[in-house]
Amino acid sequence: MKQYALLILCAILGILFLGIPACAEEGKTRLITDMAGNEIEIPVTIERVAFFGGPIGQVPYILGVQDTIVATSIGSKNSQLLNIMDQNLKNVPSPRQTNGIINIEELIKSDPQFVLAGDVDGAIVKKQTTIPVVYFFESSDGTAEQTKAEVAFVGLIYGKEDRAQKYADYLDSTLSLIKSRIGDIPLSEQKVLFNGYDANHLITYGGDSYMQERIENAGLKNAAQEVSTSGVRPGIHSGLDEISMEQVLKWDPDILVIDTGSPDDVYNDPKWASIKAVQERQVYRLPNGVFVWNRPTAESAVLHPLWMAKIAYPERFADISMKDEVKKFYQEIFSYELTDEQIDKILAGEFASAISAGKGQTNQTNMGNK
Repeated sequence: MKQYALLILCAILGILFLGIPACAEEGKTRLITDMAGNEIEIPVTIERVAFFGGPIGQVPYILGVQDTIVATSIGSKNSQLLNIMDQNLKNVPSPRQTNGIINIEELIKSDPQFVLAGDVDGAIVKKQTTIPVVYFFESSDGTAEQTKAEVAFVGLIYGKEDRAQKYADYLDSTLSLIKSRIGDIPLSEQKVLFNGYDANHLITYGGDSYMQERIENAGLKNAAQEVSTSGVRPGIHSGLDEISMEQVLKWDPDILVIDTGSPDDVYNDPKWASIKAVQERQVYRLPNGVFVWNRPTAESAVLHPLWMAKIAYPERFADISMKDEVKKFYQEIFSYELTDEQIDKILAGEFASAISAGKGQTNQTNMGNK
């Protein structure tokens, strides 16, 4: 009886206020084409979604639909800042540990209407369950355009096209700002940056990774440009590879970015003493917000190239405050008001994430050290 009464009430309210039954969409489905080109039937009313993918896990927060997430990835679950921003996250299970490793029993128990996933995770879910899978992408290149496309796609699914477009405009505006400041620097005068991740600072992104575009967007040269790091290697995140200390010495980068330890650790290590970045005190700890900034996330696509450009060419960005830029981004895109302390921790790389950039261990480094 209660069910019939509810339906009658919905119909009356719908006719009174809209001229149509308010509950007409309940139980209905619609056909969409996902980013892999598959036609998938999903509910018109989205209430329960398994959202798989570490870097992409922040998109629901950009769109304001995080309350629909009933299963997530460990990368989102263990983000210290995200847990502050979303008090309910601690109650959401994380069946996806990393790419290709999924607790199927836990996923089924979460009872999602469908799973949003990449190609590897999606194939596993399709093979082992009857849960519909909507693919983010067939293969992600991590570029700015790919990031905008992913946000736009999820925005379309949720009917949040305006918020997705706001993000795309924000990204384009930031990249245009950077270009206006560094576009006239001759290639021969661009500084060389080396991303040295993991405890030994020798895990890096090569020229065939999305990081190449991001470094170039900052008006810099990638020290590892001639190295190929695409694909997957045991114990290392996709798109990364380990190189030798001898190779770094040969490159002699102007700037060194690390994700583990502190710049002082590098300055005091004799192995690094002859490198220009060390001699000129140009070693920087990578910032870490909702997710670490060197992964292909919506947050890092905006803030990471701006941060790199500012540390490389401070005189060209003297009027730009990274504290202000981080605060503004979180306000306008995440609809979240950061405290000054939180902003400082983001820029110091002091927020813990589920993974470091390199070999996938938990990153709990230097909390409160700065």
